[in-house]
Amino acid sequence: MTTFDEKLSKHIDKVIAIQNSEKEKMLSLEELKEVDMSLGVTEEEWTQMMEKADSELALANNHFYYKNYTEAYNTAESAVFINPHLTQALVLMADSALKIYETEDKDEYFNKAEQHAKEVLKRAPAENRAIEIIATLNKYRFSEKAKKKTYLRYGIIATGVLIILLSLIFLFPKNERAKDQSVKYELIEAEEDVNEKWAQVENVIARRNQIIPQLFLLVNQESPQTDGLKNEIEELQTKISEASKENQIPLQAQLQEKYQALTTLISSQNNSENIKTVLIQIEGSYNRISVEGKRYNEAVKNYNVLLKKRGSEFPEFQIKPYFKGN
Repeated sequence: MTTFDEKLSKHIDKVIAIQNSEKEKMLSLEELKEVDMSLGVTEEEWTQMMEKADSELALANNHFYYKNYTEAYNTAESAVFINPHLTQALVLMADSALKIYETEDKDEYFNKAEQHAKEVLKRAPAENRAIEIIATLNKYRFSEKAKKKTYLRYGIIATGVLIILLSLIFLFPKNERAKDQSVKYELIEAEEDVNEKWAQVENVIARRNQIIPQLFLLVNQESPQTDGLKNEIEELQTKISEASKENQIPLQAQLQEKYQALTTLISSQNNSENIKTVLIQIEGSYNRISVEGKRYNEAVKNYNVLLKKRGSEFPEFQIKPYFKGN
C-alpha cells in the first residue's frame, strides 16, 4: 500500500509539474483534489495534506519572526508546493527573499522576491505587503542605477585628479612625512571599522548566550555525546573569559562550532514542541552570527591588506584574525 508520505511526494511533484508547464493556468484547489483522488488519495489524506501545508506556513512564520530568513523561505515554499493557493505562504516567500537580499547581498533573491510578489498580486491585487515589497525593490533598483551613474561620474573625475597628482609627483619632491601620516589615518579608520563590526558579532553572540540556557533547561536526558560537548563548551568559555580581545576571536569561532554541534545533536534526539521553538530561536542567532561574522571578515580583509601593503612603518598596528565560525 502506498504510504501517506509517498502520496504527498507524488502530489508535490504533480503541483510542480503543473506550475512549470501551465504558468498561466493554475488548477483550482478542487481540480487539484480531483487529480489526487484519481491517484488514490483518500478524503482523509487530502485533509492531512492541507493541514500539513498550514503547519508548514506556521513554521515558516516562526522562522521569519526569529530572522531565519532562508529557512522561512524554504519552509514557505514547501507549503506552496502542497497548497499552491496558500497566498500567505507566497507572500512570506517574497518577504523572506527580500530580507535575504537585504542582509546577505544575494542578488538572485532580488529576482525571487519580485517574482513571488508579482504572483501574489495576480491572485490578490489588493495585497498590501506584496505592493510594499515591489515598491521597496523598485527603490533598490533605481538607487543601483543612480550609483552606477555616480560611479561613472566619479570615475571620470578621479581619472583627472590622478593625472594631476602624477604630474605633481614628477614635478615636485615627495613629502614622505605627509604620506606616512595619510597611511596612518587610513589604518586607524580601517581598524575602527573592524572594531565596530566585531562589536556587532559580540551583540549577536550575547543573544545566543541568552537563549542556550533555556534549551538546557528543557532537555532532560543526558548522553555521553552531549556531556562531552558541554564539557568542551565550558572549557572554551573559561578560556575566552581569560583571553585578550584578539585571542578571543578564534576561541569564539570554536565555541560557535561546538554550540552548533550540540544543538544539532539535541534536535535529532528530541521532538518536543517547546524544544523546537527554542531551537528555532537559536538557529536565528546562528544565522545572525554568520551574517555579522561575514561583515567582520570583510572589514578585517580590507584592514589586513592595507597593513601588508603600506603599514610596515607602523608596528603598533597588527594583523587581525578572521572569524571562522559557521
